[in-house]
Amino acid sequence: MFVPCFSDETWDFTNSTLVVPAISVGNVGQLACDLLIHNLNLQKIGYFCVELFLPLVANNPFYTSNKNENSLSLSTEVYHSSTQQITVIQLRSPLVKGKRQTFCEALTQWFKALHFKELITLSSLHAFERSDSQLLGQPFRYLQSSACDPEKFVEFGWSQLEQRNVGHGDRVLFMPGGGFTKQLYKMCSEENIPNVVLLTFCSEGDNIPEAVTLTQRLNQWKSFSSKLNSWNYPKSWSHLFGNEPPKEIF
Repeated sequence: MFVPCFSDETWDFTNSTLVVPAISVGNVGQLACDLLIHNLNLQKIGYFCVELFLPLVANNPFYTSNKNENSLSLSTEVYHSSTQQITVIQLRSPLVKGKRQTFCEALTQWFKALHFKELITLSSLHAFERSDSQLLGQPFRYLQSSACDPEKFVEFGWSQLEQRNVGHGDRVLFMPGGGFTKQLYKMCSEENIPNVVLLTFCSEGDNIPEAVTLTQRLNQWKSFSSKLNSWNYPKSWSHLFGNEPPKEIF
C-alpha cells in the first residue's frame, strides 16, 4: 500500500488532511496538486499503491537548481508537511483497467488505519454535460459526505453539486468525466469517512486556470498559507504544450 522513500522513516499522519486528485477531464485535480506541492514546499515521503497504476518514470517535476537534482518521479507519490498538517497523494498515470474499486478500498483503509482528519478529492467534470441551470454562474462545485458538518461551507457561498433527475422522481449524482470521484465519495459515505469533493466543470485544453481556481478554493477553506494570493507554477509546466510554432510558417 504505502511504501516510504527510505525504509527507516516513520510518519505520523494523525489529524493530517489527506488530498487526492481524481484522474478526471483536463487533469485539473492533478494540476492542482502540483500547485499545492510546489507552493507549500511539501516533502516527498513515499509511494502509494504503485502496482494499481500504469508504470511511469520521469524527471522530477519540481526540480530546481538548488535541490532534487538526481531524483525521479513515479506514477504515484506521497508528499507531506507535519507543520501544515497536509498529505497529498499525487497520481501521474491512469489506473490499470478494473482496479478502480481496489484503489478506492485501499485508500479508505489507509485513511482509517493512519487516523487522517479528512479526505479531500480534487476533481473535474465535462462542461458539455451541464444542465441548463448549471450554465449560469460559476463552474465550481463541491460535495461533502454524511460525516461532514453540513454547515461547513455556508460562509463561503459555494454551490453544492446538483443532483440530476433520471425520471420517476429519482435524482442521482451525475459526474461524467470525474473518474473515480463518485465511487470514492459513495464509499466514504458508507464508511463514515469525512470526504469533501472540490470540483469544476471544464473542457480539455489549457486547464491551468481551473487548477488555480480549485487550489484557491481549497486554501480559502483550509488556510494553508495566507501568502498564497498568487501561485507559482512548477518549472515542468513550461513543457505542457511544447514549443511555440516558428513564426516563419505564417
